[in-house]
Amino acid sequence: MDWTNNWLAALQAFGWDADQISEAKLISLSENATYRCEVTGPGGARRRVIVRLHRPGFRTFEEIRSEIAWITELRRQHVVDTPRPLVAPDGSTVVQVPCGELTQCAVVFEFAPGSEPHITDMRAVMEVVGSQTAALHRHVETWQPPQGFTRPVWDVESTIGGSSLWGRWEDTPEVHQIPAAVSVLAQAEQRIRRDLDRYGCSPTSFGLIHGDLRSTNLLVDGDTVRVIDFDDCGTGWFMYDLACSVSFMEDDPALSEWVASWLRGYNRVRDLRSEDIEIIPSLIMARRLLLTAWMESRRETEYAQRVRSSYVAGCVELAQKYLSGALLSDVATV
Repeated sequence: MDWTNNWLAALQAFGWDADQISEAKLISLSENATYRCEVTGPGGARRRVIVRLHRPGFRTFEEIRSEIAWITELRRQHVVDTPRPLVAPDGSTVVQVPCGELTQCAVVFEFAPGSEPHITDMRAVMEVVGSQTAALHRHVETWQPPQGFTRPVWDVESTIGGSSLWGRWEDTPEVHQIPAAVSVLAQAEQRIRRDLDRYGCSPTSFGLIHGDLRSTNLLVDGDTVRVIDFDDCGTGWFMYDLACSVSFMEDDPALSEWVASWLRGYNRVRDLRSEDIEIIPSLIMARRLLLTAWMESRRETEYAQRVRSSYVAGCVELAQKYLSGALLSDVATV
């Protein structure tokens, strides 16, 4: 059975009958399959909801339930604007439905208006995102997660090392088709490891993060910027959230402006140390290596097929810039 098309079973588990569902449109396919659905509720009122079908075997039931627990707490404390998770008739926020011989997890969120920011708006949006990210980090410094809370750890090994969920950058064939690419990327990885080892994992720099705060996970609605998709949330470096915010755009000429805007927003809510700013290039490079591996592990996705060759070539160029000290060389002055 195709795990990406199991939206009917998910909606039925949340209490809707088949004749109450008038629309189901796939709006995103990557780690999960996400649908925008129109359903009929009591009294015949129509409403839109978002159904997220989880890729079987990628996240555990406990991990997904923990994600929803954090979102619920963020909403309760008004930390960020994020859509409300819905509750199934049995009180569950995560349901498990049959998927062929497997079991699949699914969640449903209320629909929230807004659209992905255009690249021309990124400078202004990044300042807002910086403030929101700082609010998330300030929240987790004092929040006590519920018993049983479990999320992935985003350390060196789980991002660019042997335990990465998406494999290693060397697994991507295009890396081996570019002269000197393996050597350059290996040198970049070595430097990342040294820098992060020196930076450390103190409570002021390492904690629960969103883990994927890029433009596709933002909904701009007038002056409101909503944060969605906490599926990659886990324990990692706080500044890794900045690296995630420039995912797939790390070599854009406007990178320094975006980072400067993000830092302005962040510093209004939570103070950063000089070492936090200095580690940013290493985390951006680490994220780029992770996404280079993702290009191969998710090669079936339309996006990976469309950009993988140019993205890998850009990764090598970014690594050369990183190794020379030119990547965000002005970041300490922003």
